[in-house]
Amino acid sequence: MAYPVLTGSVLIEANGAALNSAGRAESLRTENAIVVKQIRVGRFRFPYISGQAWRRWWRETLYGDFGWTPSEVIREAKNAYTKGDPIAFEEDDLFGYMVARKRQRGRGMEEREDIESAMGTNRRVSPLKNSPLISVLPNVITVDFGHFSRNLPPGADAVPFEFEHYTTFFQGVFTVSLTDVGCFAAGEMADLSVEVLKSHWDELHQIPGEQPVYLLPMSERVRRVRDVLLALAHLRGGARLARNLSDVSPVVVLVGFLNGGNAPFQRLFEPDENNERVLLNLPRLHSILEDYRDRLLVVAESKVVFFGYRPTVLANEADVLKEFQKDKLFSECIEVVGTPQQALKIAAELIGPIFEEYVCPGEEL
Repeated sequence: MAYPVLTGSVLIEANGAALNSAGRAESLRTENAIVVKQIRVGRFRFPYISGQAWRRWWRETLYGDFGWTPSEVIREAKNAYTKGDPIAFEEDDLFGYMVARKRQRGRGMEEREDIESAMGTNRRVSPLKNSPLISVLPNVITVDFGHFSRNLPPGADAVPFEFEHYTTFFQGVFTVSLTDVGCFAAGEMADLSVEVLKSHWDELHQIPGEQPVYLLPMSERVRRVRDVLLALAHLRGGARLARNLSDVSPVVVLVGFLNGGNAPFQRLFEPDENNERVLLNLPRLHSILEDYRDRLLVVAESKVVFFGYRPTVLANEADVLKEFQKDKLFSECIEVVGTPQQALKIAAELIGPIFEEYVCPGEEL
């Protein structure tokens, strides 16, 4: 039985940016010192963007460009959670949630049982999973010094501040479990509360079983995955953009469909010998394709791994294009399609056929 996933690796360029801050630092010269998130490996420091921040950018692009409605957030004294309604809110479906409501006691047994079934804990594992975005190049963090002096009274001292920024490339991976999109179980600790299920009963198709499963129409499931993929092509967000504006849409993309839940296209990018430019690690990619070749999903005998890139980004661009054409394994598995946005658009167009063949065989789109 197939377990189809959409998976990809992205490279994002940051130019004089500080996209994810870690807060104040006591070690710098001024009290107002803000540092970026970073990972230390020996003597190397790699800035990174948390997976949570990446997901926030993704959500906000979906709100702004694709009309997704943010799920209502309920705030309690020591807890916060979304509405937990993945039928009404696409983000609850794709990004998952944990809804841990306080139980309330009713006056009668029937009332109490109904309230407890409706107000318990529900959790949905996110079909969309992603890594942090980690810098390919090490030791690129620079400390900048500034001061606030605009329109201060005569004789007032300027207010000094420091902050870190970098010019680098970030790489990360993501997967979308296609069989889990728009597919829900109901009950305690499951995707849906009984309350939410009852409110959307007419919108779902039930698959009977020991624990019934409820499905959105295939057309809606396909739309949601397409939106997620196309939003990545137009991704925007990040901290300190007012004076450190950086485009965070991918400059290199490798995206495809696999039978299996892994995200194998990891750490495909590496620094050159001078730690100045980015290379695509061809031996590593070749090794991955050797292992996953038989797990690549095929639609109408078409390749389903697509490569898109911005010219001049990769230091070994000429070698990459040559090897993709000359090497038999590369040429059979990967199609070079132009820009990153074109690669994501072509993959998005295949989501419907993938659903028809591997997710919902026999169901018309």
